[in-house]
Amino acid sequence: MAESKGYQVSARKYRPQRFDEVSSQEFVTDTLKNAIITEKIAHAYILSGPRGVGKTTIARIFAKALNCKNLQNGEPCNVCDSCVEITKGTHPDVFELDAASNRGIDDVRAIQDAAKFYPIKGKKKFFIVDEVHMLTGAAFNAMLKILEEPPEYLVFILATTNPEKVPQTILSRCQRFILKRIKIDEIMGNIKEIAKEEKIKIDEESLFLIAKLGDGALRDSQGIFDMAVSFCGENIKFEELNKFLNLPDKETFFKISDYIQEGNSKEIISFFNSLIDQGFDLQTFFNGLIEHLRNLLIITSTSNVELLNESDVIRSRYLETSKKYTEGQVLRLLKILFESEGRFKFSGNQKLLLESILIELCRVNAEVKDLAEMIAVVNALKNRSGEAKPVKQNFRITQSVVEVDKAIARNEEKQINTEAQVKKSLADMIKEMFNAEDYEIPQN
Repeated sequence: MAESKGYQVSARKYRPQRFDEVSSQEFVTDTLKNAIITEKIAHAYILSGPRGVGKTTIARIFAKALNCKNLQNGEPCNVCDSCVEITKGTHPDVFELDAASNRGIDDVRAIQDAAKFYPIKGKKKFFIVDEVHMLTGAAFNAMLKILEEPPEYLVFILATTNPEKVPQTILSRCQRFILKRIKIDEIMGNIKEIAKEEKIKIDEESLFLIAKLGDGALRDSQGIFDMAVSFCGENIKFEELNKFLNLPDKETFFKISDYIQEGNSKEIISFFNSLIDQGFDLQTFFNGLIEHLRNLLIITSTSNVELLNESDVIRSRYLETSKKYTEGQVLRLLKILFESEGRFKFSGNQKLLLESILIELCRVNAEVKDLAEMIAVVNALKNRSGEAKPVKQNFRITQSVVEVDKAIARNEEKQINTEAQVKKSLADMIKEMFNAEDYEIPQN
């Protein structure tokens, strides 16, 4: 049986070892490099930001740079004994504590005891505390003591995804850096370089999907890339990747929005159930629908496709679809989804709830469409009989939709849900528009 060559996931194998290799965090890395060069080192730093953006990585590079024997312009050499040991996690003066699992006062007291002794090999003794917000109140109090009166050889680097849970007494004694989410373009570039090193072929659509699914966390995207390689082999194609991840594609949501625009509840339920039969995750579908309508709202509001984190082809599709909607319509659809979000997460029957939500979305748009058509008919009849003011020949249905949007906004508090209420509301609006005090909507 052949021996394993020690496979490493991409996040570990291609972990940055220098400040200039860290993605999207130049304001942090440049500041730390300047502090090293000018020898103005604080005794405590706190790095906060989303998961997978480089907090612990930067902490380790900082520890290497301060203890490096061949420092070059604030960057560690990565070849001296000190750098190699820190990279391997065996340096006697660099300690890492995971506060998520070592969160008690005894764990912090162990740090206090270790901090009493001078560095064995390096210039500084480092304590890197990950997820520091998980420490107990007593543990924070114990840590506060050593942060108030630290030895000159001691450096604390605290990392957290929830800085608001860290006491102000701790925050005020640290230099704080807020790391940002990594842009999709930079994640795509990183994955592309890894694929090149690993001799993996990958198309642009797959790169974009992997980068987007990472949600600003490079580590997450690298993990998805590793899974894609395991499934697709040395040639990653979008169709296979999408099938493997079992995600509804963008065309799915364009169909959904078309059915909503048409008010076609029958087709939307049939289409939705076909998606369920394919095994799509309901939470993923719900989140995808919210994102889809968010993109539509951006286009109907600003017409700026650059604000969408999508490919050029998909951006064109959004421009085309946005012509079928007004800003008010999309806002009402999103309002329904946001009001249902809490119920959806804790629902015992998410499928039924989603079906009812989709029908409600169709009804909202169908009511707007019916009202717009009724207004157009009334305008035409009034104009023909000469009982109303002249109507322009180029009257467009979109103008009616805008009028209906305003009418619905005025009557939103009245909750117009029944046919009788809709007709009454329409009659009131027509009276207002045409000064027809005796006008009534014909009854079926």
